[in-house]
Amino acid sequence: MFFTGPHRILIATAVLAAGVPLGAAQWIDARRSDLTDELGTAAGVPVRIVTVDADLTGSVRLSDVAFGELIAADSIEASVALDSLLAGELRADEIRVSGPRVSLNVGVDGDSDLSRLVHRLARRRESSTGSAGRVRRIVVSSGTLTARIAGVGELTAHGVELVPDADGVRVTTGRVRIAGATHPIGVELAFARSAAELSLPSMKFRRVLAVGGTGTVSAGARTIALREVAAGRLAPAGALEVRAAIDDAGIARPVSLEVSPHDLSVTVRGDRVPLRGLAAIAPRGLGLDDARATGELHIRKGDRAIEITADGSFDGVSLDHRSLATEPIAVTATIRTTLSIAPDAITVQRLGIDTGAIHTTLTGWVRRGSPASGQVDVELASAPCAELLASLPAAIRGPLDGMVLDGSLGGRARLTIDLAAPTGDGTVLTTEVLGHCTTLAEPPAADVMALTRATPHVFVDGSRGIVGPGEESWFDLRQMPTRLHGAFTSAEDGRFWDHGGFDVQQIARSLEIDLRERRLARGGSTISQQLIKNAFLTHRRTLDRKLQEAVLTWRLEARLEKKQILERYLNIIELGPRVFGVGAAAKHWFGVTPRGLTVRQAAFLAALTSEPTSMARRVRRHGGLDPDSAERVATVLRAMRRDGVIDTEEYETARDDGLHFESSALRDH
Repeated sequence: MFFTGPHRILIATAVLAAGVPLGAAQWIDARRSDLTDELGTAAGVPVRIVTVDADLTGSVRLSDVAFGELIAADSIEASVALDSLLAGELRADEIRVSGPRVSLNVGVDGDSDLSRLVHRLARRRESSTGSAGRVRRIVVSSGTLTARIAGVGELTAHGVELVPDADGVRVTTGRVRIAGATHPIGVELAFARSAAELSLPSMKFRRVLAVGGTGTVSAGARTIALREVAAGRLAPAGALEVRAAIDDAGIARPVSLEVSPHDLSVTVRGDRVPLRGLAAIAPRGLGLDDARATGELHIRKGDRAIEITADGSFDGVSLDHRSLATEPIAVTATIRTTLSIAPDAITVQRLGIDTGAIHTTLTGWVRRGSPASGQVDVELASAPCAELLASLPAAIRGPLDGMVLDGSLGGRARLTIDLAAPTGDGTVLTTEVLGHCTTLAEPPAADVMALTRATPHVFVDGSRGIVGPGEESWFDLRQMPTRLHGAFTSAEDGRFWDHGGFDVQQIARSLEIDLRERRLARGGSTISQQLIKNAFLTHRRTLDRKLQEAVLTWRLEARLEKKQILERYLNIIELGPRVFGVGAAAKHWFGVTPRGLTVRQAAFLAALTSEPTSMARRVRRHGGLDPDSAERVATVLRAMRRDGVIDTEEYETARDDGLHFESSALRDH
């Protein structure tokens, strides 16, 4: 029996329908070992394919597939183009990947082992010959992605779906979790879903969006709760934006973050953002439990420097440090700054700090490295004196409370540093005061007029006494020879009779010594400042004390004559163990009255002022002048000759004189 043409076509089609899939499966299974080897060579990692199946639809299914430790899948199903099988080739028309699991590592430069694998396969495909053609469609479903990102943390995405488009792949996911930690800060974010457009083979995201997020930021034992978190980059070359709300006792405080890879910048914005969660990483003494911040911070990495711009305000900040004040200082301020940090220098284009009526602006630069150099300009905008005083935190005002001022005040200062210059020329300080304050009422706790009469006094060792005219221990300036009070002004304050309470040159000189020796080796206080410190303030080197000292020194110079200031100073200055005032010191060390002191003896007493306890201890141990103390006395004598207190003949005589101490002064007490 012969088949007609139509029958033969029908039979041939049936044979092909049943035979092609079977043939494909047999053909692939026969080459499975070769296929795994070829794929492994192409990918550069070991490849595993457990089983191969084919069905009547012309599809080939690979089960339990793995590319090294990087990629694994439950199955990869390929719809094989019929014409390729008839030609003795295997060419997939569509590929469907089910249950893929990708685990990759991403470096700090954004490169990953997955991108390297894709690039390798793409290059091999481009270099291959033949008519393999392009796969029309690749679909990935129910995937899981785990990415470990250097310096950031780990990202895990579930329900990953990949669908090709004209420029690459569209990616959608279900739950996404991001966990990162850079000690001591930890971040955890969770998004309900996300979508992205991925370019191939570059593996670069063109656009990305993640929504429905929550999270936490932890620092030490403190945690900041985030809600309404969304992240995305909606333009291929745009910045990555993250927006969230910080939970502040039930109030949502908005905060946003922008990261721009194009110009390597980060921008943070917030409104009344609570800072208590950062308390664990804040510098010691910076209290953030009640602090909030509003404003914008922008950081950009340029070719040679990191540029920082900030414009914002904060309140509720507490400063508790021994260099500032004896009690915590509450600070509310507005800050505006633009600065750059380069390997060789820090440049402040502008730093404006406003608190109350105090508006200060700082500009300048500092060279990094040695020898130190730089220039800093500070300006205080003119404002009513009463408002300036009221703007100081209560902990800073201290004994100035109750002072009533009128007038207005402003000023500017410039400090230039160049330690490559010869010693003595390394710092230059210039100041200018604009305006003038008048005092309507002195502060009750620190009225400088009390220094003109006998009043109770607490000495530095805690002992108490009455100091002032009419007291037995008191010596008027006219009872002291010029060589005595001249020794003290030459040793401590060479321009005492000329300045208004502050010696800018001496401050600059002291600062240079401190910078060269890299320690607080020398103060720049005048005799007027020392008197205020001894009469009204503590001896701690704190910012509040220096500011109080400055205001009260101004009042001292305005109300008392120079002779009154020097007289009071010489009657309370510490000049040995439990020895206060030149009268007690002359008797303790030499058994004479102030009028009976020689030039060298006067120079010795003046030499004690900078280190009364330690120098006295050295003298007792040595049974007389030790080398260090002798050099200190010689320095005072040279200063006395320089200032005209003594002439050359008196200097040479005093230089060669001996010092004979009272035996009781050389005994331990």
